[in-house]
Amino acid sequence: MPSAAPQPQAANWLVENGPRELELLFRAIVYHPSAPILITDNDRHYRDASSGAGKLLGLPREEIIGRSLDDFAEPSFKPQISELWQAFLQRGEQKGTLQLLGPDGSPREVEYTAKGNVLPVRHLLVLRPKTAPSETEPEPAPGASPAWVQDYALFLLNRDGDVVAWYSGAERIYGYREVEAIGQPVAMFYPREDTLRIRLREELKRSAAEGHFGNEGWCVRKDGTRFWANVITMALKDVNGELQGFARVVRDFSERHERDQKLRRKSARLRPFPAETTVAGIVSGEFDRIPEANDAFLELVGYSREDLVAGRLHWPDLTPPEYFALDELAHEEGLRFGACTPFEKELIRKDGTRVPVLVATAVLKLSPFRWIGFCAGPPHA
Repeated sequence: MPSAAPQPQAANWLVENGPRELELLFRAIVYHPSAPILITDNDRHYRDASSGAGKLLGLPREEIIGRSLDDFAEPSFKPQISELWQAFLQRGEQKGTLQLLGPDGSPREVEYTAKGNVLPVRHLLVLRPKTAPSETEPEPAPGASPAWVQDYALFLLNRDGDVVAWYSGAERIYGYREVEAIGQPVAMFYPREDTLRIRLREELKRSAAEGHFGNEGWCVRKDGTRFWANVITMALKDVNGELQGFARVVRDFSERHERDQKLRRKSARLRPFPAETTVAGIVSGEFDRIPEANDAFLELVGYSREDLVAGRLHWPDLTPPEYFALDELAHEEGLRFGACTPFEKELIRKDGTRVPVLVATAVLKLSPFRWIGFCAGPPHA
């Protein structure tokens, strides 16, 4: 296990650097979903956005970051935004309907759910077009966003696995107030079992050795109810490589767990991939951007190197909507295991035609998020 700083020094380091590192981990998780998700500050400026938000607002996510909610509002609705936002900041949660402008400039009603202070001065805004049923999230009731994108439990642990920072999303999901959680061992959030502490200690050791570790399993709320949790833990180290503690993001996957199992079974039943393939595409990305790709991948999707250099390649734009759920599953597997199980999908070429590919992706770095993908396509695509 990497060397560790003395506890007082580590505690000071976590206070100064922990929230920033936790935000970077949070961004690596939030950017991918096809559900429109925005992270905003107290002044309504977007600090990050999911690929789904880019689709809804008609802009690449990097062009959304730094802009304000007001920029996308229908002009007559703008005076109401400030009043709604002030009420949200006071209450910490809010649901309602916004009048926004679509990519074509036409007004549209968008339902929203807002959750405050998932991190200090970082709020979660989940959008959903009011009149458009979701093709990729069939399970939730009409008008409802999937539970796993509506809130996030973010907190910090010291080297020993004790809670040292606890934010509002964690309080909403687990039911413990900050004063009740600080100083408690992380084992408090799990069902009691004889080997629990040993297992959790091994998970932290693995996070420290590999940089991050993801898993899923049962967690327990304060009221004793259980939920199926997706847990991503990232080791926090100083500039000298000394372990200071851990950042953790937990989501309630109770609904998604069953959906992901269905997707795995479905992908296993897909048509056989052509025997003659070209292991063509090697592509690396930063969040949804594709800044690097080999010539074979560019030929596969019909783009030029000039397109690549100009920043015209974004992974979500290459993916047909019916494959969004499989892409999200691959992203989650990458967060948990470092790489995903290879799966079949189609890519949209520059001319609008589609090409079948076999894809595998792997996470290169969580903070900031970088990935690499390998695509096997048919010869002479």
